[in-house]
Amino acid sequence: MNIAILGAAYTGLAACLHFKKLGHHITVTTTKESRKDELESVSDKVIVMYGSDEEKMEELLQNQDVLILTVAGGMVERDGKTVMDPELYKDSYVGTAESIVAACRSNNTLSQIIFTSSLNAYGDGNNEVEITEDTKANPLNPFQEVYIETENLLNNIENPDIQSCIFRTGTIHGPGREWKNQLKQLSGQKVPFDGQSDAMIIHRDDVVKAIELAINKKLSGLYNLFNEVKITKSEFFASVCDQEKLDHVEWLNLSPGPKNVSNQKIKDAGLDFLDPDAKLDTIDLLN
Repeated sequence: MNIAILGAAYTGLAACLHFKKLGHHITVTTTKESRKDELESVSDKVIVMYGSDEEKMEELLQNQDVLILTVAGGMVERDGKTVMDPELYKDSYVGTAESIVAACRSNNTLSQIIFTSSLNAYGDGNNEVEITEDTKANPLNPFQEVYIETENLLNNIENPDIQSCIFRTGTIHGPGREWKNQLKQLSGQKVPFDGQSDAMIIHRDDVVKAIELAINKKLSGLYNLFNEVKITKSEFFASVCDQEKLDHVEWLNLSPGPKNVSNQKIKDAGLDFLDPDAKLDTIDLLN
């Protein structure tokens, strides 16, 4: 199978290694020329491109069976600090989706697009008693709206032969993104998020396994993707801080997050979590 992975950073790189090991032909993209040699050593083809480049997108999708979209972006250096640029962030997602839609009009090989979106797309989920994939999203800021706009573009591709599978993922962790190291940066700090929203976390390798499941079962539609930790962000991160003897994070709760979110649909589809309890973030679970 020919698989294109748009965005080979953290999750995308793990997906590249996994599907290459399974014998698939893998094409990956990067926005950095400096990563080309690294990625050529683990894939079959590398294209240096921005997702919003329609000409490059057509090149990427030629003869592909599946497109995996694991984009991230919008971060820039300003005054010695890494900050989010809203316009660049939107272009990374919406601009990429727009170029995919354009390229798909004439594509006759692609059958599936898999997009790793975010559970933040729900906003506060309209404060529903339980949030499932049928719950109407209520994005509360421009960043959350970007996910919804991207999803809508991919769900309305004017090519009946192409199905879209969208995973709204929790916060991704794993080797290189261990909670103890992330919390060393945040220990004692104030963060703007809602500490009373669900923890909603997922190991990087469980995301890759969900993508593999989607390919094997030809899944389409929307799936919430997070593990079996059923406590709040505040409770989960406090437990990690206590283990590591770190000061707790202070949650400012400036924007309400989703609560009582269900992950039953992806489990019913056949996903068994490799790290259900978020205790294996130091381990590469795909080897």
